[in-house]
Amino acid sequence: MWALLRLFVFGVFLLGVLGFERSARAASDPSLKWYTIETKHFRITYHSGIEEVAQRVANVAEGIHDAMAANVGWDPKDWTEIQLIDSSESANGSATALPYNAIRLLVTAPEDMSPLGDVDDWYLELVTHEFTHILHTDQIRGLPAIVNAVLGKTLAPNQAQPRWLLEGLAVYWESTRTSGGRLRNSQWDMFMRTDVLQNNVAPLDVFSNTPRRWPQGNIWYLYGSYFQQWIAETYGAEALRKVAADYGSQIIPWGINRSIRRATGETYVDMYPTWIGDLKKRYEAQAADVRKKGIREGVRLTYHGQIARYPRWIPKGAWSDHEGDLLYYKDDQNTRTGLYALPLKRDIRGNIVKVDEKHEELMIRAPGEAYSSFTPDGGLVWNSLEWYKNVFNYGDLERAAPGERSTFGTPDGGRTVIQNSLRAADPDVSPDGRRIVYIVNQAGTRTIQLADLGDERLENPRFLVPSARFEQAFTPRWSPDGTHIVYSVWKNGGDRDIRYVDVENGTYRDLMTDRALDGGPVFSPDGRFVYFHSDRTSGISNIFAWEVATNRFFQVSNVLTGAYSPEPSPDGKTLAYVGYSKVGFDIFAMPVDERTWTEAEPYVDTRPPTPSIPHVRYASRPYSPWATLWPRRYGIQVTPGNFGDAVIITASGSDISGFHNVSASTTTEIEKPQLQGSLAYSYARLPFDFGVSLFRTITPRGGFAIGNFKPTVIQENTGFSTSISYAKVREYDTSSFVISHALSRVGIDLPFPKDKLDPYETPQIPYRGLASSLHFGYGYSNAERYLYSVGPERGFSLGAGFDLTDPSLGSDFSGFAANADLTVYYLMPWLKHHSLAIHGGFGTSGGSFPGRGAFFVGGFVDLPIIDVVRNSLIQGGIVLRGYPPVILAGNSYTLTNFEYRFPIVNVDRGLSTLPVFLNRINGAVFFDYGSAFDDIKAAQYKSGVGGELWFDTILGYIMPFTFRLGYARGLASGGIDKVYFVAAVPY
Repeated sequence: MWALLRLFVFGVFLLGVLGFERSARAASDPSLKWYTIETKHFRITYHSGIEEVAQRVANVAEGIHDAMAANVGWDPKDWTEIQLIDSSESANGSATALPYNAIRLLVTAPEDMSPLGDVDDWYLELVTHEFTHILHTDQIRGLPAIVNAVLGKTLAPNQAQPRWLLEGLAVYWESTRTSGGRLRNSQWDMFMRTDVLQNNVAPLDVFSNTPRRWPQGNIWYLYGSYFQQWIAETYGAEALRKVAADYGSQIIPWGINRSIRRATGETYVDMYPTWIGDLKKRYEAQAADVRKKGIREGVRLTYHGQIARYPRWIPKGAWSDHEGDLLYYKDDQNTRTGLYALPLKRDIRGNIVKVDEKHEELMIRAPGEAYSSFTPDGGLVWNSLEWYKNVFNYGDLERAAPGERSTFGTPDGGRTVIQNSLRAADPDVSPDGRRIVYIVNQAGTRTIQLADLGDERLENPRFLVPSARFEQAFTPRWSPDGTHIVYSVWKNGGDRDIRYVDVENGTYRDLMTDRALDGGPVFSPDGRFVYFHSDRTSGISNIFAWEVATNRFFQVSNVLTGAYSPEPSPDGKTLAYVGYSKVGFDIFAMPVDERTWTEAEPYVDTRPPTPSIPHVRYASRPYSPWATLWPRRYGIQVTPGNFGDAVIITASGSDISGFHNVSASTTTEIEKPQLQGSLAYSYARLPFDFGVSLFRTITPRGGFAIGNFKPTVIQENTGFSTSISYAKVREYDTSSFVISHALSRVGIDLPFPKDKLDPYETPQIPYRGLASSLHFGYGYSNAERYLYSVGPERGFSLGAGFDLTDPSLGSDFSGFAANADLTVYYLMPWLKHHSLAIHGGFGTSGGSFPGRGAFFVGGFVDLPIIDVVRNSLIQGGIVLRGYPPVILAGNSYTLTNFEYRFPIVNVDRGLSTLPVFLNRINGAVFFDYGSAFDDIKAAQYKSGVGGELWFDTILGYIMPFTFRLGYARGLASGGIDKVYFVAAVPY
């Protein structure tokens, strides 16, 4: 039981660190000023430039507080901290109840194709979702509340359960308490409808854990929201409140079925088949209505699934061998993301008869969804993500000259960034090539801009249509004659419409004004029509056409899943679009035949009224970290130490901004109860991170003797250290640097009895005195891996370190230690995700400090599996297998590893709602070769061979472990035949 409890506590801690959604913290930009708004229930911390967003969030949060507290059944006793940052082009947030109630929000609103985009107010939906997490996970009652009264806020039982329960509840309330939300979003409904109709429904065990299948992490939100909506409709919303209250009082984790049974009389396992049955009836009826009108859909051109976006026809002069093919953005989780050319074959009438998907060619590598536009001379402009000030991941426009192909992350091969930190996206070049229209994102508002396209920069940029505050513009396109532009616009209140703009004077009209999701507009080549996608009929997104001359609307496609982003061919005969299946998005194409089009039915709005939001102007003050910095969480752990078991007590604190972090720990060895511990502080508001710590440790040391008497002495190390670290982040690689200094007193407890001292012997007594050491570290990696990779499979990683102790630094000792590791990864051409990893490492040391035997080589350490799971004892992957753990030790070492890796089977299954899940099984065969030595001339090099099965697992719903079941054989002296089972990361 105690082992499970420790794993539970660790899982809760991990969720507290990670939040519920992928979070992003603005690392420091010293030029930013930080402020705080304080309301009755919230403290909003934000940086300069986003004052209006902070005021909006403050009003939204206070406006929903009382109703949401009643809905979820909990009213927090303390303030909820909210941090706002504008560091990214992504729409996201995170929330945690540990060690205090904290919400972190990105300012950017959802992008064009996001299922988050169906909102009446983005900040209302975002805050409602994240505050639901606070109200849910802050419910701590009974024995967990008693534990927290002693240890600080350490346990939050509701935070350690399957993510579908957490995220599903938040999506349910975001949709129930607003007129938008994902449960009203047609794309969200498409995800679930397609899984049901295409017999791809995820079992309960799959969405209770972390599967690799589409839609990956979104599966928790998707299945969780529909399941909990069904529970609320069947048993009443009170059932959801009862479950949260009951589970929040449980000290023994993972009994989720106990809580729901107490609330409803049934378990989730009991409910699941009935829920799925109801979904099937609903979607089969919807599909029958669609079929009655006649299916009109295109031919599927790609089959990779996952993400496909924004198809474009490749014109003459761009890439001659791809003229007439399609260019589109692809992210299939198997290879590099970017703009790919899809080869097409046509018959004599111009119809597409064949697609050669295997010979797709990566034309432009891109780290995020790239929207592209060809210039009249065959050049290309697209949006990409760039790092600005090493902090902000902002959109910029890039271009390639006609005929150039750039597949690398550096600006070579004709690839150039048009303008840094522009925060631009969705570019479209005018038919004459002189101007460009694009979208700029600033402080939560997207605005359409127009500029002259210079050779190196944008010139004369100006707003085409000013956006109202928090309005969102997307995907502008020119008319063939260059006189008009159409784009999609989200307006306050939730309307998502198509806007038709006169370029000369900026006047415009909205083609519709309603809550249908209208997007992806584009003119037909002759300018007669504007194609766009919309969910205005049947709640399913289809392709529509607006006739410019008559103002009539026609429905072009009629599909069962969804159709998005239409793109007519230059001759107007073929319409490419983005379609959907159970594996994700792909490219489709259909003939343009106006005879099959139908008059568009009028849109019927069934949504509730948009909630009102207060408009109070709150006072702000300069930010102070003290309100959140002081430690609120304490931990007690019993774990193996240097002298048997050790008791470790920790305390830590971090302010909401993440600029200040403090931690303290004490370690008590049961068999050697001397004072040990550390006190540390780090500061992250500079371009680099700075840290300082005080410490005292005791360590057993061997290798000292008087004659035949060889005792183990106790080395004491007391002192302080300082460090500066810096990471340079780019699109496709990362460099890191660290320099630290430690000054400490090194003492020794000498257990030499007087009766064993011989005046004629010179004892080997370890050094004592003052140690002053410098450490330099460097790391670089451009290694690439994808969702289905078996470890990294392209590029290389490099790491190096150097430690120096010298009297010139004020030290009584002198010595050094240096080490370096290089790992290179090669993707094999014959089978998908087969790769070769080659590692080479060396180290050498000298002098009297840090001491003898600085390096060793050997195999994995055998550890009890319960200790591995309980204490997360993950071993490194770089070892000399086929030998005992420390077969050789010395002042130097060299080690080489060759490992051929390959996938075996993707399992993605677990045991019902139990917290045990097997993702997949991979394999590896290896050859290791190395030695540790004092004198290279006397080095005993050893080699080992073997093979391993890798089991990628998830335990406790969230904690990944890779277990290796292997056999190794040492081929040199001291070698052993070894079967082992360890948790170890791949190198």
